[in-house]
Amino acid sequence: MHIEASANVGGLVLHFRTDMQTMECVRSMVDEGIRIVVIVDNSNDEGRSAGRMRPALERMSGIGLVFEIVSPGRNLGFARGVNAGLMRVVAYRPDAVLLINSDAKLESGSLANLLRALDRAPLAIPQVRGAAGAAEGSLSGWYHRASGLQLGAGSSSHCVHYPSGCCLMLRTDIARAPLLDEDFFFYGEDVELGHELGVRGIGFAECSDAVIIHAGAGSARNGSLFYEYHINRGHWLLAVKLAGRPLERVLYIALRCVTLPLRASIRCLRFRSLTPWRGLAAASLDLIRGRCRDLTPPAA
Repeated sequence: MHIEASANVGGLVLHFRTDMQTMECVRSMVDEGIRIVVIVDNSNDEGRSAGRMRPALERMSGIGLVFEIVSPGRNLGFARGVNAGLMRVVAYRPDAVLLINSDAKLESGSLANLLRALDRAPLAIPQVRGAAGAAEGSLSGWYHRASGLQLGAGSSSHCVHYPSGCCLMLRTDIARAPLLDEDFFFYGEDVELGHELGVRGIGFAECSDAVIIHAGAGSARNGSLFYEYHINRGHWLLAVKLAGRPLERVLYIALRCVTLPLRASIRCLRFRSLTPWRGLAAASLDLIRGRCRDLTPPAA
């Protein structure tokens, strides 16, 4: 399926309280020619931060921007938020959809290059660099099925090669909800997406001519209870979802009984806090009980 570089693209952003960063993200999309933007407000702050963005968004309407703020009134999590946003953005009948983190910005010319990459695959990802100007890197990862470790590029067949949810360009034939597995709240849904794409024989294209600037830590503070809880919960879920046979499931869970406590211990030393162990314990017990807490910190 060929898509012209001038195609009509819909933008999708999940917003979490960082209204200035979200607006910079939207401006970068508008500068690249995107005229449809759906913002899912996951802030759980009674609409305050989204309300601060509305005047600027309405001013952009003067240059042809069509925007919509989806306000669920709570934090849906990443997977459920993306799926809710996709339902709205595809209603505008775009040729493609750009999903991008609110703390990321497109560099000039990146949108057209991502669209060209859709000639090679129905999903494309750009390169990424940090806000401080660090070297460009890949937005794909290699997740070791058995241990849950992140390995280097070109790793073995025992790994899932997956596209990071930080920025995805999607042809509309796959930009349909549910794109992501809503069992995941914050971490692991992009690994599961890579797994499902592989099962379906669908590849993704890495576009070296497109770059986003990613500030990082836009919605979850590394080392917080929210972060540690959902990172560990995601690893446990992946142990079950990536296993092909019951014996594999037992092996994957057993190995995580080693790697996750080791990870938590190292992070406790790094942050000089017991929060990583608290997150691991809470996530483990909640999965056994069949429940999930979002643990979204209260709005200031």
